[in-house]
Amino acid sequence: MTFEPDFTQHQFGFTLGGPLKRDRAFFFLAYDQQIYDEVKQRSRPQSTAFDSLRTWMNTAYSGALGGDFGPISRTNDARALLAKFDFHLSARHSLSLKYNYTWSEQQNGTFDVDTWARSANGLERDHSNAVNGSLVSYLSSNASNEFRFQYSREDRPRPYDGPRSAALGANRADPPAARPFPDVAMDFANHFRFGMPFFLPIDYYDTRVQVLDNVSLAKGSHFFKAGGEYNRVNSVQTFIGFANSRYIFGSVHGFLSYLADSTYVECSGGGTGTNRTCPAGQSITGPVLLYLQQAGVGQSVRASGTQQIPQNELAFYIQDTWKPNPRWTVNYGVRWEAQLEPDPITPPSQVFFAPFIGQTVTNAKGSFAFPSDGTIPSDRKMWQPRLGIAFDPQGNGRQVFRANAGLYYARIPGLNLASTRSTNGSNGLTYFRNSALTGVLGPVPGFGNLLPDAVPASSVFFPDVFVFDKNFQNPRTLNVTVAYERQLGADLGLMISYTHARTDHLTRFINRNDSTFGSPWSVGLPPGGSNGITTLTTVESSAKSRYNGVTIGLKRVLDPNFQFQLNYTLSFDKTDDDNERDPFTFRYAKANDLTPEYNWSDRDQRHRFNGWALVKLPGDFFMDNRVSYYSAQPISASCGPWAGNPFAPPAGQRATSPDDRRCGPNGTSAILRNTLRKDNAYFSWDVRFSRPFPVGARGQVEGIVEIFNLTGNDNFRDPSYGNLVFNFDGTIRSGLGDPRQLQAGVRWAF
Repeated sequence: MTFEPDFTQHQFGFTLGGPLKRDRAFFFLAYDQQIYDEVKQRSRPQSTAFDSLRTWMNTAYSGALGGDFGPISRTNDARALLAKFDFHLSARHSLSLKYNYTWSEQQNGTFDVDTWARSANGLERDHSNAVNGSLVSYLSSNASNEFRFQYSREDRPRPYDGPRSAALGANRADPPAARPFPDVAMDFANHFRFGMPFFLPIDYYDTRVQVLDNVSLAKGSHFFKAGGEYNRVNSVQTFIGFANSRYIFGSVHGFLSYLADSTYVECSGGGTGTNRTCPAGQSITGPVLLYLQQAGVGQSVRASGTQQIPQNELAFYIQDTWKPNPRWTVNYGVRWEAQLEPDPITPPSQVFFAPFIGQTVTNAKGSFAFPSDGTIPSDRKMWQPRLGIAFDPQGNGRQVFRANAGLYYARIPGLNLASTRSTNGSNGLTYFRNSALTGVLGPVPGFGNLLPDAVPASSVFFPDVFVFDKNFQNPRTLNVTVAYERQLGADLGLMISYTHARTDHLTRFINRNDSTFGSPWSVGLPPGGSNGITTLTTVESSAKSRYNGVTIGLKRVLDPNFQFQLNYTLSFDKTDDDNERDPFTFRYAKANDLTPEYNWSDRDQRHRFNGWALVKLPGDFFMDNRVSYYSAQPISASCGPWAGNPFAPPAGQRATSPDDRRCGPNGTSAILRNTLRKDNAYFSWDVRFSRPFPVGARGQVEGIVEIFNLTGNDNFRDPSYGNLVFNFDGTIRSGLGDPRQLQAGVRWAF
């Protein structure tokens, strides 16, 4: 494994500002650019499985994959421009206009995992343009108005420029005949992956229009403010995830055996078979654990994956800051928001699952109502009261008690809406296959072949479907904080605070057609009631989280020769679902029992410390220190293998999937989530030395030397979801963190 990657980084930029017309108009320009190159994975973790996979890759498909597990060169280039103009229109009116431009590109920037091949990467691009402005008007001696607006567009195309092979079957318009290799993962011990990531290529841009206005009024001991806001985000994307297929195999041996004979199967008793048949008394368990492929219904897969997702948000608020005397300050107010979601592409009466809407099914597992009414619910009831109190006992500013509380709602990102609008059995569908269900769903296509990428509506058969729960609500957090601040000396301040955050209605993805519910929606659709849904991914607001944290801070910021600020947080963060963005993965062990899911959150870090210190050294040198420490995050443990999950790690080891947490002969129970800790504690000490030199009457040149991760800590990166085989993240880093880095620079001020 590579411990000393090759990298170079160049950064440069400038700022320039001044009057366009004295006392009337001013400008400010800032530009920054970074050119970054890095070579990693110069060597890989060795194993017998790796040797056999690499041997096949070096010769297969006329060598198209040769050297795929070689060194990976990555870039991280970026440019940013800011132009700001301020106009003093009159004694009462001031206008500010700002333009922002950003551009970035990362070659092979999608994934950074030591056991993944170069082809399991893409070209990450992003560029944005934004114009915003504000007009501040003083209406009278005690009243003012502020108007602000913004228009922006951000393009995030994610093309793929990896290896292709004309030998792969199923010619099609998109991807082209010389297809990229499909996304292939295998081996729970080594986590190998190669081929085009399933979600690439992506065409995407979004536009944002934001307009807001507020009026402020000072009257006696009160300062009132009231305003409103309109925000519209329109996401335009072509997402054809899984169109090029995705395979997951249990092992390299199983993968290579399947390549040689697509009828090869692995069996529950440890045997193997051909013609998709196991020895008597044994059932099929592999080698293909998962096959997914996207297709269009009555249209091309590209047409089915192209859509606009407009989201409109409205808000109004009123607040008051009341200062009855020098000791007390009270802030109180209320904010109302609404997030208006778009309609589905297919009307509820015409959607594939329309006969299920409003129905209840009773089976041996219980009674189950169909979760969706075919729409995407908007939330128009987001009332958010807030209260803040500050008390200075002596009224001299040397100590203050603070308390604040409020309700806060979160917006739902367009990503969570996309699959519900496109993968509904009527606009598009996802084929699901694996070796074990060959007799039910049909065989997995041979490697490189594809199922039809466009099917007539009459041929839709047991698709995977995404829906929103009809009672969905936006996430809501009650945040309460109490704090005490005290001046200990002329230039030394102490702060201690406690925060409780209680979040409900968190987003959860759950299969409401799971076998633990008796698969209630697997029959009942045309023709003749013999059709149905395979996986019914339902976007719910049934999850919750609870956070409690204490922070202690110490600061000294006035002494020009020695300044510092230190903050330490002890926190306890629990939740029963950490998956708010990935609609392709279920994080629970048992769909019908979510109680074992409530434990430490994936993001829980018991200890966090951040500090900086600026010291003036002899000879007019300055030393700027920054120290950060974060303790390890949790990960789940495995129950050990059982009949339905023979690939699970031994009991007590890390679980590679939620299914590994199922225990008992039939997986009838589940152990608590996130009981172990990862090896991802983080420590970094960054140091900067600088020395200014006067140049001329008004200029200055400053020499700078910066060292990052001075102590060279490994700082292992662990994905928040621990399985690198069944992984559906859009970008991920694993393995060693950033090494010790040194950079030198010059800044010229004139």
